Amino acid sequence: MRQTITDSPITIDRLLEVKTVTGAQINPDGRLVAFVVSESTVEFKQPTSESRVWLAPVDRSKAPWPITSGAGHDDLPVWSPDGNRLAFRSDRARRGSSQPYLLREGFGEAERLTAHDFPKGISAMSWSPDGSKIAVIARDDPRAGAEEGDDRILWENERAGHPEHAFNRIWLIDPASGETTCLTQGNTHGWELCWSPDGSAIAAIVTDLPYEWAWYQARLATIEIATGEMKTIYAPERQITGPVWAPDGQTIAVITSTWSDPGMSGGDVIAISLDCGEPRDITPGRPISHETLFWLPDSGSERLLSAALERNRAAICEVGLDGETETLWSDECSFGGYGSGRLSLSADGSLLATTLVGPGAPPEVWLGRRGSGPQSAPIRWERLTTINGGFPGEAMPRIDTISWRAPDGREIDGLLVRRKGTEGPAPLVVMIHGGPTGSSGYGMRTSGMGAAVPLLATQGIAVLLPNFRGSVGYGLEFAEANHGDMGGDDLGDILAGVDYCVERGIADAERLGVCGWSYGGYMTAWAITQTDRFKAAVAGASITNWYSFHGGTNIPAFDEVFYGTDPYALDGPYASRSPLFLVDRVSTPTLFLHGEQDACCPVGQAYELARALRSRGVETECVIYPREPHGPRERLHVRDVMERTVDWFVERLASG
Repeated sequence: MRQTITDSPITIDRLLEVKTVTGAQINPDGRLVAFVVSESTVEFKQPTSESRVWLAPVDRSKAPWPITSGAGHDDLPVWSPDGNRLAFRSDRARRGSSQPYLLREGFGEAERLTAHDFPKGISAMSWSPDGSKIAVIARDDPRAGAEEGDDRILWENERAGHPEHAFNRIWLIDPASGETTCLTQGNTHGWELCWSPDGSAIAAIVTDLPYEWAWYQARLATIEIATGEMKTIYAPERQITGPVWAPDGQTIAVITSTWSDPGMSGGDVIAISLDCGEPRDITPGRPISHETLFWLPDSGSERLLSAALERNRAAICEVGLDGETETLWSDECSFGGYGSGRLSLSADGSLLATTLVGPGAPPEVWLGRRGSGPQSAPIRWERLTTINGGFPGEAMPRIDTISWRAPDGREIDGLLVRRKGTEGPAPLVVMIHGGPTGSSGYGMRTSGMGAAVPLLATQGIAVLLPNFRGSVGYGLEFAEANHGDMGGDDLGDILAGVDYCVERGIADAERLGVCGWSYGGYMTAWAITQTDRFKAAVAGASITNWYSFHGGTNIPAFDEVFYGTDPYALDGPYASRSPLFLVDRVSTPTLFLHGEQDACCPVGQAYELARALRSRGVETECVIYPREPHGPRERLHVRDVMERTVDWFVERLASG
């Protein structure tokens, strides 16, 4: 990468050295925090990164240390209820196939939890309240027993009970004996689970089919441990995630919104009464997106604690069943990890553990203490680790929060990233987040296209990160405000942000660029058909033709839900909002970056528009990364994404 303007210590190599720190889990008695440290990329042709489970004493009596070792990927630590045992998963025996392991009291050598092999690995683990069982989610192997050489694939066969369906099953493991029992049978695909407080049942998010697109019609069910009997208790129109069962056994809370992808889980909190089965939104109309829930042990099953986004700031909120919501803490940073890995609580609810990432601060584990009394600070934070302590955070660029009005008057927020000391109109790149129910947060990114933000800033190019309608972090209504209109008013929000920067002398109107990944890749490809103001574009994992996307993606329910129309009609948004069909409008030099094995946004999406632009004489490059899924993972590929993105813009925008 060219260092044309400054010899900043923020380089590609320095960013790639940053370790990923996730999955902070405090043990029940509040003495220790387990967490995961991993490389930010994977090695050539490896399915997973190298990672280890670490421990940090809350009293700081000892420096944090790794408690697992050897080759492979160790993650997903979960404490036993007594706090003396730690389960985790590892693919040390067979890369890419993570099995459950256990560290017993004293944390000596890890042992395989069961002799039973889960050929496709496990995706979740949870201890029963009494510690006598561990529930895991593991996928069937539909090819087990197939004749050697018979590698045919029966694609999306919806016939009930078909033997080649690969369901996620919920299994129970006895940690004392290693004995395993499959709890779910038949046409039940499990996505997430939690235990009832008495250990007699499991609440699970399930679907009848095992495909990625089936998640958009998921429901909440309870499953009796003794009999396997399953009962649906909530079948919503929206998606749901993060079930938590109240200590009194009477209520289950979930998070809901209409999301584009599993894992993008910010939304409202729904409380479902098991007495009457009546679901109730207890957080309606607030500009907060709740992400992870916990019942507060001292609340009599009346209040929850949530890790949330409030106007895009990381927040800890207390939510009552009576609808009262109080923000205990918020700051301009981001939580690390997904799902339950965002936050954990000690058994008495007084201590919190999480990973926080700041604008100039790489991920580290932080301990929070809940205050008590009206004069006490609600949450007091202290950092427990310095895994990335040598990172030159002081050299990271300046980040400002800005707001502007969309054409229809709606207020839109964004982050403006500039090299410190920058004055006057500068080249500007708009980087559009994915989802669309994602967000551009305050936490620094150290790999992929997002890591180009500080690199561009060191070259004197400002970056605008807009949180347009459809983004998470501003409440449910805002997150769903682009339904039926993807590429419409959400693009208007983004272009209004560019206008704001130009009008205030921040951006040079003659040196503008646009880029994004996934939905951001779509919006990039779409934007260059709607305006010629951008002098350069980089479209990563893009959508360019909604018809062929719907036919080839593993989540066709996404576009059906978000456009709300027939995906085969010739007179609807599948035609009018496809960049491919407006290719004659494009003059912007465009770089396409795409993983060859991307199941979400198939690689043909890049081929289609790149070929069309070339046929019209538009400067175009298309780079395909072998073996890579929706986001590149191998180190050389990740580096190439960062370098090509920066160089594409520097060459076309940096010189006036």
